[in-house]
Amino acid sequence: MRYYELFNVTEDVASSYLGKEMKLFQLFEEREQARKHTQPIYDRQINYITTSMPEEEIKQIFLSRYKEEDANRFVAASDENPKNHCALMLDAKKICLQAEGDLQAETDVFDLLREVNGFFFAVNVNDRRFGWLKPYEKQSVL
Repeated sequence: MRYYELFNVTEDVASSYLGKEMKLFQLFEEREQARKHTQPIYDRQINYITTSMPEEEIKQIFLSRYKEEDANRFVAASDENPKNHCALMLDAKKICLQAEGDLQAETDVFDLLREVNGFFFAVNVNDRRFGWLKPYEKQSVL
């Protein structure tokens, strides 16, 4: 089973950390490994660099494609293979995604989230996987 947390990073941070995604990942990894008394420090740092989720927009996209199990909890299954599925939990500050099977179900979810206006950064601390759902492109000043 794979577990991801997706955060909507502010545009300034996305611009500043273009090409330095490992530094962002280290923040999330250190928060996960921190002792209970130091976790609030990491939480404040993460809150500073992230913005709230566009919940209604995301919910509408998910409702058009997936079944809502409970409030803000969805189940997504791959069209090609129902054994590939993931559970999504939508929160004000992050989306939690648990996936099983091959990568198709989570890839479908990531593709849907790319349609949302935001700078989503996905983190899987256990497997040390991370990255932008929609890579940030630096704008030319010329």
